[in-house]
Amino acid sequence: MHVADLVEAEGRSFSKSLREEGRVLRSAASRLGIASAALIVSGIFFSLGLLACLAAVFLALQPPLGTPAAAALTGALAIAIGFALLVVAQRMSH
Repeated sequence: MHVADLVEAEGRSFSKSLREEGRVLRSAASRLGIASAALIVSGIFFSLGLLACLAAVFLALQPPLGTPAAAALTGALAIAIGFALLVVAQRMSH
């Protein structure tokens, strides 16, 4: 009879622990989902802002330099920004 009582007590303890861990998991998953959505939306806004700035640079440089030179300078600026972001990401990952 004592073994059955121990098994029952262990079963209740396991069930209680499982419910608590499930609550923690749901909370963490919810926070991760919200953070992921915020990251995606902020990435879209960042990309649109960067494109708008590069378009403004191109349009500002086009009259004095001409279309090819303005495109080359704007492209070089975009490459430099992309490289800087890659360096930052690489440093953060190590």
